[in-house]
Amino acid sequence: MRRSYVEAHVPLPEAVGLALRWAGGAATVHVPSTGAVEDNKWIKKLGVPITSSSSKSGFHGPPRGVVVGFCLDLSETLKVERSAVDGVVVVRAQGPVRFAEGVPSHAPWVTAFDVECLGGEEIGRVAEVSASLKAAMRGLSYGAIKNQGLVDPRERSMVVQTLTYLRDHGVVLEPDGLMVEALRNGWGGVGPEALRALAVQLAGGKALRFEKRVTPERLDEWLHST
Repeated sequence: MRRSYVEAHVPLPEAVGLALRWAGGAATVHVPSTGAVEDNKWIKKLGVPITSSSSKSGFHGPPRGVVVGFCLDLSETLKVERSAVDGVVVVRAQGPVRFAEGVPSHAPWVTAFDVECLGGEEIGRVAEVSASLKAAMRGLSYGAIKNQGLVDPRERSMVVQTLTYLRDHGVVLEPDGLMVEALRNGWGGVGPEALRALAVQLAGGKALRFEKRVTPERLDEWLHST
């Protein structure tokens, strides 16, 4: 799938123009809500189909073709990723915000898929995580998690147990880096977002409950991976 973005410093009309030229004739504009259109009425004059994932919107409908994601946040962008579309270009993409590390930016998506920058300031790539975390993420990326993410409490327990063990043995948890690995390993559903949220809590020192589902031998193997 084709992917690109226009960074948030580019004025919206100019950014949408760049996005539409990149998208070509199969473009549709996907908005988070009707309010996004009401606040930018010029969008209606573009002659491009508009869709929205909001069931309360008059534009409600699935994204299709090559999607111009108009002011979509990271979760909304990944929701488009999970749809049967030919490409996506995010307008007003955001990089990490200083002193607000808990707020998701588009950096994990940009890093995981090597997304092209069409304009504005290039969003910096997320630093690679440690060999221990990479090994753990590969090991956890099996059928159930690749199909549905962390919906099942058993899969969530495995992840919490693993990250807690690694953290307690000196491995620094990097929420954005872990999300990158989840995206690269094809985690299903909202698994990448759920993983990041868990990592933020654990990195902050929180103790999360879990059932022991991963063997000590496997945890030790991941810890000492190189």
